[in-house]
Amino acid sequence: MTVPALSEWRTACSVERRGAFLTTGNARKKGEIRAMRKNKMMRAASGLLVAVLLSTCAISGTFAKYTTSTDSTDKARVAVWGFNKDAVTELDLFDSSYGTTVKAADNDNLIAPGTTKTGTFSIINNAAATKPEVSYNFTVSVAGSEIADTIKNNPNILWKLDNGTFGTWDQLMSGILSLSGTDTTYAKGTTEAVTKQYKPEEVPDAFVNGKTHTITWKWIFDKDAETGAADNDTNDTDMGNTAVTTDTNVVVKITVTATQID
Repeated sequence: MTVPALSEWRTACSVERRGAFLTTGNARKKGEIRAMRKNKMMRAASGLLVAVLLSTCAISGTFAKYTTSTDSTDKARVAVWGFNKDAVTELDLFDSSYGTTVKAADNDNLIAPGTTKTGTFSIINNAAATKPEVSYNFTVSVAGSEIADTIKNNPNILWKLDNGTFGTWDQLMSGILSLSGTDTTYAKGTTEAVTKQYKPEEVPDAFVNGKTHTITWKWIFDKDAETGAADNDTNDTDMGNTAVTTDTNVVVKITVTATQID
């Protein structure tokens, strides 16, 4: 058998070792490559998961959208009415005594020859001291006023409103009704007032400010040049003697009503 030369043997050994080394190295390298690939895949997956989580959080709060905000406010108060319940004050038109010559035994109000008195009332009392802020109308009524015929027809018992002249009971009632306004009209044959409907800016100041009116009556004691009435002593005496048994009363009642209109 031929023995290889030393140099050949070395070469052969080197080749074997190199082949073994290459084989081992390749396997190791492939393993490392697979590990690297795995690590890269794990990193990529982790990164993708983190990105998905971050993007989910970001997207949930940052959707692109239109948004508009607006506000509207209004305010109101109650409109002023202004008329209180004291539209007509107490008339205080009659007394139970007049000086030292006429006095009722039971303190009832009375009238007698030679007596006179003035009573006042306010046609409209505006507690708010301002014009109403709603349209309204008002009526002045004398419903409930009454007078015995013997008093009404006695020419010596006279009545007057404000600064007018003395006249009859019917003239007094008509004068009170006319206080509903300057444009008051009356249905023919009745005494009910048909009043003008005032708008707030048209309210007469006299009514808003609570103008005071007066009613004056007197029972003439002697023949009076003011009326030219004849001596009525006999008639007056008869009235006095039948006062207990006959209706000889007089009632003056004034009602003022203010009503809002549409």
